[in-house]
Amino acid sequence: MTSPLTRRRLDPPPRLRRSLRRQARFAPAASVSREAAFASLSLVAALVVAPAQAQSHGPGPLQLRIEPALGASHPEPTESGRPIFARGSRASGRPDRELTLEGEAEIRHAGTVVRGNRITWYEDDEELVAVGNVRVVRGGSVFVGEGLQLRLDSSTGSFRAPTYELPLYDGRGEADRLDFLGGRRVGLVNATYTTCQPEDPDWYLRADELTIDEERGEGRGRGARLYFKDVQLLGVPYFGFPLGDQRRSGVLAPSFSMSSKTGAELMVPYYWNMAPNRDMTLYPRVMAKRGVMLGTEYRYLDPRYHGTFDGEYIARDNVTGEKRYQWSWLTRITNLGGWAGQVNLNGVSDDNYFVDYSRSIMDSSERSLARDAYLARAFGDWTVLGRVSKWQNILEARLAPPYEREPQVQARYTKREWLGFDFTTTLDATRFVRPLAGAVEGLRVFADNELSYPVMLPGGFIVPKVGLHLSSYDLDNNPLGDDRLDRVLPTFSVDAGLVFERDTRVFDRPMLQTLEPRLFYVRTPYRDQSEFPVFDTGVADFNFAQLFSTNTFVGSDRIADANHLTTAVISRFIEPATGAERFRVALGQRLYFNPQRVALRGVGVPTDRRSDVLLAASGDFGNGMTLDGGLQWSVRESRVPRMSLSWRYLPEAGKVVNVGVRYLRDEIGQFDTSWRWPVSRRWVAMGRLNYSWAKTVRDPLTLRIIPAEPGFVESVLGFEYRRDCWIARFVVQRFTTAAFEKTTAFFLQLEFRGVGHLGSDPFDILTRNIRGYQSPSDRPAQPGRFFGYE
Repeated sequence: MTSPLTRRRLDPPPRLRRSLRRQARFAPAASVSREAAFASLSLVAALVVAPAQAQSHGPGPLQLRIEPALGASHPEPTESGRPIFARGSRASGRPDRELTLEGEAEIRHAGTVVRGNRITWYEDDEELVAVGNVRVVRGGSVFVGEGLQLRLDSSTGSFRAPTYELPLYDGRGEADRLDFLGGRRVGLVNATYTTCQPEDPDWYLRADELTIDEERGEGRGRGARLYFKDVQLLGVPYFGFPLGDQRRSGVLAPSFSMSSKTGAELMVPYYWNMAPNRDMTLYPRVMAKRGVMLGTEYRYLDPRYHGTFDGEYIARDNVTGEKRYQWSWLTRITNLGGWAGQVNLNGVSDDNYFVDYSRSIMDSSERSLARDAYLARAFGDWTVLGRVSKWQNILEARLAPPYEREPQVQARYTKREWLGFDFTTTLDATRFVRPLAGAVEGLRVFADNELSYPVMLPGGFIVPKVGLHLSSYDLDNNPLGDDRLDRVLPTFSVDAGLVFERDTRVFDRPMLQTLEPRLFYVRTPYRDQSEFPVFDTGVADFNFAQLFSTNTFVGSDRIADANHLTTAVISRFIEPATGAERFRVALGQRLYFNPQRVALRGVGVPTDRRSDVLLAASGDFGNGMTLDGGLQWSVRESRVPRMSLSWRYLPEAGKVVNVGVRYLRDEIGQFDTSWRWPVSRRWVAMGRLNYSWAKTVRDPLTLRIIPAEPGFVESVLGFEYRRDCWIARFVVQRFTTAAFEKTTAFFLQLEFRGVGHLGSDPFDILTRNIRGYQSPSDRPAQPGRFFGYE
């Protein structure tokens, strides 16, 4: 029995409805693992379709009901099963036995489309057979082969010689055979995967066997090989991977690098998914010069706290002949019975560990390792804090170690808008200990109190403020004076400013310009503090923020006498339409009515009637171009003791250029530039050059000026070569570790788009050295509602 076939909808018979109900329980939306390439094949596990047998209505021609818009107006699925749609040039079969569609045959069911030259449904066996140019579409992914056989009652069957394409991940591949293993499991034999173009892929993955189990959310395989330019780069006898974004234990991709301190390095990390909120990474590190090191990173996450533990250990360093190690533990407490806090503990085996094993200037410059813990809690307007701070000092930090707090207890009270007044008080008691023979130690207790009355007006403001500092010291063997010292100091200040506005045009663009003059006066009487120790106090950096501070010291051991007036003016250019500030310039100077007398030993104090002039400017000129600069002008010497200037150009993602200059007389003189810029269609250049021309620098511990050699402080040079489906990166880094020692490191990485990478990871180095650089992300964009619809 044959009949021309138009687009139609078939109502399934009762027996098939039972089958549909069974299959509906195992037909969730398909997902593709972005963690491993072969996981994308799991989409095939959901290719369970439910063809139906045509209903015969007597000896006449087959009666069909027209469905004018497939997928647009079909009814919602019910307990009787999901609707089935079929189409073909011809239909034939036997009632209650089989149905055959021929000539551009097509069956649609539950988001799955099956096409072929001929599709046959056998009702007794509940089996679907499609032959000739079979094409299956599910969730946007396309599978093409010569023959499909599928039993709907057991969800078992096979697909002969399928090829597949995953548009969401731009992936594709082929297999000798695809087997349905029941439920939501599928197996593939001699399968490949690549994100390259199918004609001649530069790289591809091949696995002898691959099993996808969506019910358990994992994939397993045997005999996997990675080929690049038809050369095998990597092979593993067994592998596993998670489906979707869930974590799974297993060996991670190895990394290779080279350093002048450690020689050639090979690292093969192992990831252990211990629990949904805990994991650990073990990374054995084989170094040609040093030996074998074992490192670990343990992470944990709890609603009340979270943190990490990092450690490295080498039983015997081939260079020093000793065991060496480093560890750090950082826990942040968010809500532990209402308390918040942090535990930060660090340790190292010897003084030169960071010099020998670090990969950055910041790591190699570690001298005092913090061992600090604190807890804090708010009680209404009160905030209390308890803290213990200790240090492990290495290298030259042993000669001048920082003070330790054993312990510190602090309470702070803040009251805003109390009859128009703002009031704050800070109460602090700290026991200071220093691991140095003959050092002054003892207990310091102080109270800082401030009362202000802000007056805010539409065109300006005035804020008068009075403060009272009270402190008491109970010392052990004070060589500077008495062991019991007390101090009481009042402070008065007034901060006032005006804001003027006008409309103007800059380069034919409308702008709102402001003019904001500001005055700040401070009066603090002099008290002799030469007998007081210095536990945690230093001279504040001279900048715009410090111009409007009541104390020229940072810390509570010194309260500067003050009788000075700060004058400043700020002008801004603002876009009226968006409110964006496009340019700002500020000018400020401090006028001393009396010279400052309170000082730290070995550090000078201002003696002129006028301070240096500070000039600062910043601008956002659009199209990714920004400028930020500052200058300090010495009125007495008519020279520039300090200057900084930075220019940045970031027109679009993947393009950035930074240029900067820093200068501080007798201490710093550096030119710094970094970039990431395409030089051709496939080549990208990136790097950083930090050159110091200063011939003297200040020792951070002794504060003395010592000689220095001009040269590159840190340099990073790299290139990136891009193809459609892979990227090669080469980066070389050279930086100063300590005592003018140099370290050179090399990084080579091959990234296979959509799969992962081989080689050493240079992204941390590039992100830290190139301001504005962003690591690439292979996370695919989320598909739209009608993604993959045919």
